[in-house]
Amino acid sequence: MAETAGAPVSLEIDGQVAIVTLTRPDRRNALDADVCRALTAALQDAAAAATAGAAGAARVVLLRGEGPAFCAGANLKGGVYADDFFEALGTMLTTVTDLPLPVIADIQGPAVGAGCQLALACDLRVMGPKARVWVPAVQHGFALDPWTVARAVELLGGSVARNVLIAGAQVGQQAAVASGFAMLGGDSVDALETARAVAGQAPLPTAYFKRALNNQDPDELTASSLEAQAAACWASEDVLEARRARAERRTPVFGGR
Repeated sequence: MAETAGAPVSLEIDGQVAIVTLTRPDRRNALDADVCRALTAALQDAAAAATAGAAGAARVVLLRGEGPAFCAGANLKGGVYADDFFEALGTMLTTVTDLPLPVIADIQGPAVGAGCQLALACDLRVMGPKARVWVPAVQHGFALDPWTVARAVELLGGSVARNVLIAGAQVGQQAAVASGFAMLGGDSVDALETARAVAGQAPLPTAYFKRALNNQDPDELTASSLEAQAAACWASEDVLEARRARAERRTPVFGGR
């Protein structure tokens, strides 16, 4: 995805990390249908090169917000009330969860409402001292879809999810790290280093674990597909590379094959 002047989202490749950034700090990176579609396109572009096996393709997506806010949620000055907003939002969130690459949220400021949903959709989160997530739906008369409620319970824990959804409570860095919602408390440098570390791991089991964790449906077809994906990891060249690296006392270099 080529970055253009005034675009709401940018995509930059840093080695094996695709850095996707919301670039509307003047609007606190608030979401409308166009921003959701732009973010969806950037994520798909990052994954397409990886799926095609392109040289130097990214293995991890690092998602950021430019300026003091990660994402202030839906644009309440019209965006959230547009007919196409919820469809675009749903597609964006599904793209994050279904992407074959792990997505790490670098949250250095508020992630509010739909911004909190975006943080929930990501696989991992690094939160800075000024980061906080909350959902003021009850203050605006909104409701959130059952997926968001279930995801909040899974990642935040049932009690905290109730505090956030029913009382509009905020979750800051300390509580997020203590609960495991954020894997790390740190700044954007720490987030990038985390992304690089994840990118250096074997990509096939990384993709498998993401898919398995996001698909707890006992459906027979889903289960058999996941079993085949797990078997492919065991049969991969990367397993042999890891064995060789252990014997040679070196860091393995995984090719994703």
